[in-house]
Amino acid sequence: MRVRGLWLTVPWALFVLAALAWVFYWHYLANEAERQVRGWAFEQNAGGATVEIDRIVRRGFPVLMRLELQGVSYMSARGGWGAETDRADLHIQVLNPQHVILEAQAPITITRAGGATTSISAGALIASLRTARGALAVAGVEADNLTLDDPAEEGVLHAAKVVANVRPDPRARGEYQLAFDAQAITLPRPVRSFEAFGLDVARMRAAIVVTHGSLMLQTSPGDPLGAWREGGGRLRFEALELNWGPLQTTGTGEGGLDAQRRLDGRLVLPVERPAPVLTAIANGPRIDGDARRALSLLAAGYVVTGDDITLDIDAGDGILRVEGLPVRPLPPVY
Repeated sequence: MRVRGLWLTVPWALFVLAALAWVFYWHYLANEAERQVRGWAFEQNAGGATVEIDRIVRRGFPVLMRLELQGVSYMSARGGWGAETDRADLHIQVLNPQHVILEAQAPITITRAGGATTSISAGALIASLRTARGALAVAGVEADNLTLDDPAEEGVLHAAKVVANVRPDPRARGEYQLAFDAQAITLPRPVRSFEAFGLDVARMRAAIVVTHGSLMLQTSPGDPLGAWREGGGRLRFEALELNWGPLQTTGTGEGGLDAQRRLDGRLVLPVERPAPVLTAIANGPRIDGDARRALSLLAAGYVVTGDDITLDIDAGDGILRVEGLPVRPLPPVY
């Protein structure tokens, strides 16, 4: 009987020990996560930024782990921008703490230099970060029914689905791969020189390589991409799929900024039905008269022949060109 009783007791004793060990591990991990959040805020404040978190509440015990961050605000030290939200939840994978997920639970207000603001809201807005041996493995953002509203500007940008991921490019040190996919986009206002394309973009997908990507973190007031540009940073579009008005294409290209911070680069877009695309560009309200006539003649020629075309869009020396024809001057991006 004693041996039989012992066999009944041992499993329960092991269960209790395992439960106590799990309770200890959960609280240890929660303490460590909260310590890292507060430590990051301290480091940012020491570096000149301003970070405030009104309250951190632990949730999810015993299976899940979530830090509820209440009253969060951030103002960068050099970039002249800030962000704030009433609440964001930080999810920690209990069995894989190198993977964290930040879920917005309230609209986010982004403040830019000069005081302009943009309000970001979504049905679901999640950012994730996974590290390996202390280095970035992959980071991403996913949003459903995303809305960007700038009260000082006309219109509201809306997208039914947005997914973006970034990871180090294994092919080249210091470069990063950026994958972007947005569906059912409604633009806030017409795009200059492409007004006739309309406001609805069915889909935009891109596979981009960012060269010298780490330099993007070296921002400065009034020139957030200056260090990246001066260091030779460029975007290489290995694939760009665009379904917008008369344009359905998958092309390639590259781009960056010139010394005056204007767009500088080139897109090569194969188009099966070029006539509607060229006609739409020609019908833009701000197209130069000579360019309008030349584009209209090109469109008429493709209506007759039915040929396809590889559309060349070039930005250089402050001028946007389509098929070598100057369309309009390009202002600085910022």
